[in-house]
Amino acid sequence: MDEVTSHLVAFLVSPGVNMIDLGGPMQAFSTCNTLAKRGTLYEIITASVQGGAVQTAPGLMLPTTAIAQIDPSNIDTLVVPGGSNGGQPPENNELSHWISANSARIGRICSVCTGAFLLGQAGILSGRRVATHWRWAEELQRRYPEAHVELDPIYIEDKNVWTSAGVSAGIDLALALIARDQGRATAMAVARNLVVYITRSGGQAQFSVPLEAQSASGNTFADLEDWILDHLTMRLDIATLANRVGMSERSFRRKYHEATGRTPMRAVEAFRLEAASQSLISTMQSVKQIARAVGCETENNLLRLFRRHYGITPVEFRQRFSKKS
Repeated sequence: MDEVTSHLVAFLVSPGVNMIDLGGPMQAFSTCNTLAKRGTLYEIITASVQGGAVQTAPGLMLPTTAIAQIDPSNIDTLVVPGGSNGGQPPENNELSHWISANSARIGRICSVCTGAFLLGQAGILSGRRVATHWRWAEELQRRYPEAHVELDPIYIEDKNVWTSAGVSAGIDLALALIARDQGRATAMAVARNLVVYITRSGGQAQFSVPLEAQSASGNTFADLEDWILDHLTMRLDIATLANRVGMSERSFRRKYHEATGRTPMRAVEAFRLEAASQSLISTMQSVKQIARAVGCETENNLLRLFRRHYGITPVEFRQRFSKKS
C-alpha cells in the first residue's frame, strides 16, 4: 500500500470565533480521516496569534498553538473562521499581518463566513470573487471595494483563495476541498456520514446549504449533471446520457468515472436519493409521490434505495430529520 501523505489544515482563530464556522469544517476533515482507513489524510491544528486558550463566541475556551511556532510553508490549507466582537465583523491586525506576510508560502487560503473580513484586511481579496454571509456582503464590499463580493454563492474558488458563505456553509466548503483532494466519492461518503447533502439546488439567497461540487472547476460533466437534476423522471440510462454529451457509451463510462470517481448510474442514483431526501424533509408528499417525482417509479424502489444507502426507510428518514413531522 502506498504511503499516505498527510495534508496539514490550520484553523487560524481569534477571540469571538463562531464554533460552527470552526467545528463544522474541522469535523468534515476528521470524518474523512476516520472513513479513509488508510492513515491520516488531514492533520488538523488550531492556531492563534498568541497561542493558549482563545474564547469562542459561545464562551467556550479553545486551546491553540501560537502562529509563530508554525512554519507557513508546511500549511497546505489555511482556514480562517468567522466571528464577531460586539456584533461587528472581526478585525485583528496581528492575525491579518501574519496572513499577508505568509500568504505566498501557503497552499490555499480559505475563509468561512465573516472570516473573509480578515482576508480582506490582509489584502488578499483584491481582484478576486468573494463570498461571505449574506448579511455582511454589502459591508465587505464597502470596506474592500477592489474585491468582487457575490451575494448568492455558497462558496467561491478564485485560484488558491476559497471563501464561503455564512456559518454552516463552512461544511460545504470543507466537502468541496475534500472532493478536490480525495475525489468526489470520498466527499460523498463524508457528507453521508455527517447527514448533510452533497448537492442541493439554489444558493444562500434561498438560505440553503448546498455543496456544488459538481460545478467545481475540473468537472467537465457539470452541465450534464445540472441537466440530470432537472430531468430525474426521465429514463436516464447510459445511452441517454452518452448521447446527451455526444460520446460513445464506452467512452462516456470511462471519462465520467475518471472525472467524478463514480459510475454514471451511481451518480443518477445519488441525485435521486438526494432529491427524495430533500422532499421528505421539506414537504408532506407521500413516499409514493416522491418516488415518482424523483424517477424511482415505485415506492418499493425508493425503499430499497434508502435501505441500501442509509439503512432506514424513507418514513424513518422523515421522522428523524423533517421539521414538519
